[in-house]
Amino acid sequence: MMEPLIREDVINLAEKFQFSERVFNMEDLPWVPFDDGNSYFKPLRFDLNTGTWTYLFKIKPNKVLARHRHTGGSVIGYTLAGEWRYAERDWIAKPGTFIFEPPGDIHTFITLDEEVVSLFILGGTLQYFDDDNTIIGQDDVYTVLHKYRSHCNENNLEVCEDLIY
Repeated sequence: MMEPLIREDVINLAEKFQFSERVFNMEDLPWVPFDDGNSYFKPLRFDLNTGTWTYLFKIKPNKVLARHRHTGGSVIGYTLAGEWRYAERDWIAKPGTFIFEPPGDIHTFITLDEEVVSLFILGGTLQYFDDDNTIIGQDDVYTVLHKYRSHCNENNLEVCEDLIY
């Protein structure tokens, strides 16, 4: 008699180590200031093991975000509302646009005439540059998590620890 391809003990072992399901109502999560009040994020996941963070990103109309580079991981984006582009590119992201950015890409985020909301999954570090190509700041999963926790603490909001997995 042949052994089954997937044994019951293997299935049970996998279930012991898998993450539990996470389900969130977006209305229960706050918009957290990301910079000087022109952009905000709504955290969805902080993966401290891989350095990846997932969030909704909201930016006011007709704003320019600092030129920046993503290091250590790619960026996946999906535009939900509004239109935006990179100053260095000739395309415009509209609702329904999917974006893949390779690590190391440098660009300047510009919103057009409407508020923009996009879903982003980022890995590694986000480095910000001045006009002389000097790094003037950076963010990663830890600084973004710190922004979230600080915002919650300053506004008497409960920190959703289930976002960290």
